[in-house]
This record gives sequence, C-alpha cells and structure tokens, in this order.
Amino acid sequence: MSGEVLSQFGNVFLAGQYSGSGTLKIERAKLSWNAREGSRQETVEKTELVRIEWFHGSRAQQLKCVLKGGLSVRFEGFREKDFDRVDDSIRKSNLLADGAGLIRAKQASNGWNWGKVDVKGGSLNFRSDDKDVLDLTLGDVAQVNLNGSEELALEFHVDDTANPHDECLVEMRFRVKDSEEASRAYEKIRLRSDTSSFAGDSLATFKEVPVIVPRGRYDVDLFQNYFKMHGKSYDFKVLYSSVSRLFLLPKPDEVHIAFVASIDPPIRQGNTHYPHIVFQFKTEQSTSVSINLSDEELQKKYNGKLNKQEEGDSWRVFSKVMKQLSGRSLHTPKTFVSHAEQHAVRTSLGPNEGYLFLLESSFFFVNKPPTYVRFDDVQIVKFKRMDLERRFDLLVQTVQGQKLLFSNIDRPEFKHILKFLNDKNVPHERPEEKPGREVIPMEEEDESEDEDFDPMAKKKAASDDESKDGADSVGDDLEVVEEDDDDSGGEEEEEDSDGGPPKKKQK
Repeated sequence: MSGEVLSQFGNVFLAGQYSGSGTLKIERAKLSWNAREGSRQETVEKTELVRIEWFHGSRAQQLKCVLKGGLSVRFEGFREKDFDRVDDSIRKSNLLADGAGLIRAKQASNGWNWGKVDVKGGSLNFRSDDKDVLDLTLGDVAQVNLNGSEELALEFHVDDTANPHDECLVEMRFRVKDSEEASRAYEKIRLRSDTSSFAGDSLATFKEVPVIVPRGRYDVDLFQNYFKMHGKSYDFKVLYSSVSRLFLLPKPDEVHIAFVASIDPPIRQGNTHYPHIVFQFKTEQSTSVSINLSDEELQKKYNGKLNKQEEGDSWRVFSKVMKQLSGRSLHTPKTFVSHAEQHAVRTSLGPNEGYLFLLESSFFFVNKPPTYVRFDDVQIVKFKRMDLERRFDLLVQTVQGQKLLFSNIDRPEFKHILKFLNDKNVPHERPEEKPGREVIPMEEEDESEDEDFDPMAKKKAASDDESKDGADSVGDDLEVVEEDDDDSGGEEEEEDSDGGPPKKKQK
C-alpha cells in the first residue's frame, strides 16, 4: 500500500529553515514532514531520491536526502539510537534502489577550516581530508561576488518570517589561493544561484505603496518565489510559501481598496509580529508595470494569465500579479450587505476603531489589529447591550477560548447581521435565546478573479439608474471596508507610542 506509514518521528526540524518542529513519516513511496504549527509541509518522493545519509547535526542526528540534480533536503532531531529503526523502515519501504538503506556519512571533526570547494548540481560542498565539513544549497544564495582574485563572498537569503530567536546564516567567505580555481568556482555558483529562487532582477516593482500594517510607504519588488518591501526604516522579505491567503477589500467610500496578505509564520519588526500585511490603493489610481519574463515563460509558468505589460487600476494590477506569482486564491466578500448597502460594518475592537467584514466563511476586522476568525473556530456569537437604542455589541467566542468584543455597531445593522449568521449557520444566540450550535461543513471563501471586480459598480449603477439585477452583475461579490487613510484631508494622524492605531487631531 503506497500510503502505508512504516514509522514516524516527532520533534523533527527542517534543517537550515525556520518552520519549527514537526512530524516526519516514512511511507512506502515517500518521506513526508508536517509542521506542528502552521501549514508548512515537505515531501520527498521515491522517484527523486538518490541516497539517504546519516549525519551528526548541530542539535541532534540528521537525515540528509540527496536528490537528483545534487539538491538535498535535511531533517534534524533524531537520536543516535533511532538509526536502526530509520534504516529498517527505509529498507522495507524500498525508497532506494535495490532496497538500500542509510549511509553513515564521513564527517570532518578535526576543526580544520581549509579544504576544497566543490559545486555539484545545486549544492556547494566544502570537504577537508576527503570528509564533509559542510554543504550549502545554492538555492539559498542570494548573491555571490569574487573579491579580488582569491575571495568568494556568498550572501544568503533570510526570510523575515523567521523566529526572532533563530540564528540565520547571512554571509560566508572562502579564500581560494588559485585564482583560476576561484574564478571557475565563482562561475559555477553564479550560474546556479542565478537560476535559484532568490536571485536575479525583480519581475515587477511597485513604488511608494501605502501600507497600513506595518504602517509606512514601501517599494514592493515581486520576484518569482518571494516579494520584498523596502521602507524608510525597515525592509521585509517574504516567501510566497509563507503567504496563506489573499484578500481584496474595497472601502465603502469607494475611494480606497485594501489588499491583505496573510502570512504564516508572521513577519516581525523587533518583538512585534504581523500575521497580516495590509496594503492600500486608491480606486481611480492607475499604473503600468512591465513583467520581466519572456512571452514564452509567461505562457509556460502562468498559462498566459499574466501579460508582458500589465496596466490599469493600481489595485487590479497589484492584486493580479501577486495572485499569479504566489499561486494563492484571492478572496473577496460576496453575500453580506449592511443597512448602508455596504459589505462591512463600522465597529471597535477594544480601543481600536475599524471595520468588520462578514465573509463567506470568516470574520475579518481591519485596520488595527487585523483579526481573522474562521466560522469553524466560532463557538458562539452573542449580541450584547441590546437595551440601547442606537448601538449594540457583538461578542465572538472561539473554541480556543478567545473572546472578541466588537462594540458600538449601529443598531440598524442587527437584522442584517442576524440574517447573515442564520444563512451561514454560524452558532449564535439572540438576546432572548440560549446558545445552540448546528455543525454544518463550511463552504470555502469566495474566490474572485480580478477582472470580474469593479469597486465603482454600485456608484455607476446608481448614476445610470440601472435595475438591481443589472447592478448586481458586476461588483456584488466583493466586500467593502472603510478605513482611515493618510490622505483623508481634514485631519492629521499621530502614531501612538505603544504601536496602537493613529489618533485623530483636529486642525
């Protein structure tokens, strides 16, 4: 049976990466690793394997899976006594040709820092006395330079979703006395790193993009496997594999649109973590961006969904390019309509004013702090302070024990929210009712193609006096959110010292 698990090991790490611990399973046709927290996975198929080696790693024993093409995947966290069990499982699984098992690799332990640099496939190996000292995946090399004629300088990609306590390799230098050998090594590394995930020119660049969280204006460079944000004080680099969801949220004022990228694990700024990056665009602002790929590459990699030259509304171009490069679904609001015929209600989460989106399978609050709650995680929704004439509160309790109080919602929104909760089978109680929950599988968040969304559809429909059916055909599958903006005009904003939302100061 191809899916049979022969053995599994807990508290195993992806060596050299920042995904925390997980569980490694040795199966009939593959090795599979799943992170304990988050959605990160790593799979090594039988058809890719060349050999499996046993190393002594930095914190425990290490399993090195050498793949075709010279690349490798390493799992760390084993004990020495696990060797026989791992070897037996690999032999029984027939992962390797002729039923081969583990190989104990020869490791240099004399502490020498001189030896020979060798580039094989996608890896750089440093060997001393015919024993392995270290090996590096060239896919992690962001840049290589030949300083003078003898020194090789390698700079490595560092993912800003790394844990603040992780120690990350950022640079390494080799001195090669033979200048010709140094030049050959440089060319080999350059060629491999130029085709890696973290090198080369950006595919698209957006200048001075307003970002609400983390606050500031950033130049955004989109690469094939990651994107970079360059700000005045901070820079961020985020792998697309760390992007879990994308949201496109237009504001009720029909002037601004928020684009949200959910990150798992979150990016960090000092000790502050940001699980959501909130970009902001004006609906009528346009842009033109060149995609630095040939027509053949665009057709092959993205099935012709990206053009060599993308132009139009800034929010549309940015969301389209980000969606195609990241390979993530773009979620938009659909069915909820408020008393004001918008897709969001104004409220406060604690001391922070913002807007609550009622999406197809989740709640989403913006601006600060961006808060995402799936309906599957909701234990009960309660309506509070219903004795007030103009306002009421909404309390969301999750199965994890978290309580989120959305306060000061306009009273006319009550019946609209109640109807939506009933339609979506979200567990809730009316003020006079006791809580009850009917477990019904939730549908997935609505995914919308960028080309189908027009944030000005309602305004156009009103001005043209179109029928309801005609107006609904363009823009009703997106939820709209209103939020404060730097360009509000009548007020100035000042940042709280505790990192909270900006306070209003009347001019």
